[in-house]
Amino acid sequence: MLHLDRYSACGDSGALGPRLVLGVPAGALPRGDAHRVIPSAVLFDFDGTLADSEPLITASMIAALGQHGHDVTAEQVRDVFGPPLDVMLRVLAGDLSPADLESIRVAYFEDYNGNQLPRIQPFDGAEALLDALEASNVAVALVTNKIEASAHRQLEAMHWQERFALVVGADTTGLAKPAAEPALYALERLGVAPERAAFVGDQDPDVACGLAAGIPMVVGVAIGRSAESLTAAGATHVARDLHEVRALLLESAGG
Repeated sequence: MLHLDRYSACGDSGALGPRLVLGVPAGALPRGDAHRVIPSAVLFDFDGTLADSEPLITASMIAALGQHGHDVTAEQVRDVFGPPLDVMLRVLAGDLSPADLESIRVAYFEDYNGNQLPRIQPFDGAEALLDALEASNVAVALVTNKIEASAHRQLEAMHWQERFALVVGADTTGLAKPAAEPALYALERLGVAPERAAFVGDQDPDVACGLAAGIPMVVGVAIGRSAESLTAAGATHVARDLHEVRALLLESAGG
C-alpha cells in the first residue's frame, strides 16, 4: 500500500504539477495516521473498482465492433478503459458517423445486457466494505462514466440498488470524469463538503475527477492496474484490494 504526501492532477493543458486542496498544501493533510478522520461520504467508481465487470465489457465491445467490421483485441479495449462508451468506441473504431456509432452502441448493449450482465460479480471485499461504511454512517454514492440507466441496471443485477444514496452517470451533469462536476454534484446532493469526502476508483479519470473536485483522499484501486500507474496519475493512496480500501477509509494506523 502506498501513501503519498503530495499529488498532482492533470489540468486542461495536461501539465502535471503540485496541487492545493482548499488552500492547504496536499502534504499537510493527514495521511494514514491515528488522527485521520473518517470521511462523511465516499464516492465510488464501479467497473474495475467494486465489480469485476471489465472482462464482460471487453467481450461485448469486441463482439459489437466485430459485427461492424472493426476487429480489436482485448488488450486494445483494456487500454481505452475509463472514458464514456462513445469515446471508447471512437478511439477503437476511428471516425464514426452518428448512425454507425449508434448501431455499434445498440449491438454492444444487446450483447452486454443479454449475455454479460447476468454474470457480473463483485470483487472480493466489496460487500464487506459497503457494509462497514453503512455501519459507520458514511454516505456512499456511485460516480461512473456509464449513463445512469446502465449503472442502475448493473446495480439491479447485483442486488445493490439500496446500497448507494445516489448514482451519478456521464449523462447526469452533462460532463463525465475526469471533469470535477460529477463528484461535486454528488457531494452537493449528499450535503457533504469535498474536504470531508473520499473518492475511490481504478482509472486515471477517477483520480483526476476526485482531485479536480478538491477531495483530499483519492484512493486508486490496483486490482487491474499497477500501483505505479495510479501513483503517476496522482492518487493520494493506492490499495491493492478492497480490504485495503476499507482499512484506509475506516481504520487508523493503529487500528
